[in-house]
Amino acid sequence: MRSVRRIVTGHDGSGRPVIVEDADCRHIQTTAGAQVVNLWLHEGPPRNDTTYADPVGPDVPLPPPADGGVLRVVEFGPRDQGGTPYLHRTPSLDYAFVIAGEVVAVVGSEETVMRAGDVLIQRGTTHAWDNRSDTPCTILFVLLDVGPAT
Repeated sequence: MRSVRRIVTGHDGSGRPVIVEDADCRHIQTTAGAQVVNLWLHEGPPRNDTTYADPVGPDVPLPPPADGGVLRVVEFGPRDQGGTPYLHRTPSLDYAFVIAGEVVAVVGSEETVMRAGDVLIQRGTTHAWDNRSDTPCTILFVLLDVGPAT
């Protein structure tokens, strides 16, 4: 996966707006056959504190923290023939924007092909991402904790 540049704004000691970070994001994980770059994470309601500290630690779990959210870029490589996509369910509202490539969104027993520019709003359903093409698929995700579906 290519690096993802993360630019974070904030304020200096006088309250003036500044760029507090501008670098390739170093929070990279491999999980369920995908490369994940965790760009941002917040526990509880988001805040714009005046002092900047990188909120992303090592080993960010798949679902967002309680009452929080996570922003990540995931690259799904082509699936091995005969492999099974990772079906999972998280208590979250997920926005999935396909940046590049093509992927099959599996939702329960239904499927739909997503291509660059498509957006899926995933509302606590059992789902999987299945790259049946021969090129990687890159998706930007925003996951917000909302509790289990009722």
